[in-house]
Amino acid sequence: MKILIVEDNAVLAKKISDWLAQAHYTVDVAKTGKEADSLIETSSYQAVILDIGLPDENGLSLMQRWRKNGKKEAILILTARSNWTERVEGLNAGADDYLPKPFEFDELKARLNAIIRRKDGRTTDQISVDGFRLNASYRTLTTPDQKEFRLTATEFRLLQCFLRSPDRVFSQDELVETLYNIERCPTRNVVQVYIARLRKIIGGNKIKTLRGQGYLFEKDPTG
Repeated sequence: MKILIVEDNAVLAKKISDWLAQAHYTVDVAKTGKEADSLIETSSYQAVILDIGLPDENGLSLMQRWRKNGKKEAILILTARSNWTERVEGLNAGADDYLPKPFEFDELKARLNAIIRRKDGRTTDQISVDGFRLNASYRTLTTPDQKEFRLTATEFRLLQCFLRSPDRVFSQDELVETLYNIERCPTRNVVQVYIARLRKIIGGNKIKTLRGQGYLFEKDPTG
C-alpha cells in the first residue's frame, strides 16, 4: 500500500517512513501543505498520515480542502496537542482516526491498517478473491488449492493492488507508482518481471494483459 506522510519534523518523518518501509509500505513524504497538495493531486494513496502543525498551513484546513475536493484517502491525524476539542474538530473535519504524539510504531501501524480496512469495507488484514487469500500480517498468499506462498515485499504490494480492485485495469505507470516512491522510480520493465513471477504462483490466466492499456486481475464472474 502507498502512504503519504505529511510531517514537517524531518527526524520524525524519516523515522515513520523507515518504520513503514520495513513493514512493506511504499511511502512518500511532504514537509508542507503545499508539497502535500502537489503529491495527492498527482499520485494515488491508500492513506495519509497528517500532522496538524504544518509550517505553511493548518493540517485541519488542508484536510477539509481535500475532502471538499472529493479526496477519499483514509487520514490519520498526528498532533502533539492534548486538547480534546481539537481531536473532535479533526474527526468532524474528515479524519478517520487520531494519534497523539509521542506514540509507538505498533499502535501507528495498527491504527493505519484499521482505517484502511474500514475504507475497503474489510474487517481483517486478509483480502480474499476467487479463493486466493492474501494475508497482510504475514505477507503470505494461500491459493485455492491451499498452497501457501511467502511473497517478497514487491510481489506482495503488486498482488495486493490487484486483489483490492479486481477487474480494474492498471497501467504500467500506475503500478510503478504504487510499488515505488517518488525518489525511487525504476523502469516499467520491472512491472513485467514481477507480473511474470506472480503468474508462476497464481497461474497464467488470472492476471490479464490488455495491449496498450495495462493489466488486470480477472475475477471469476460466477464467483
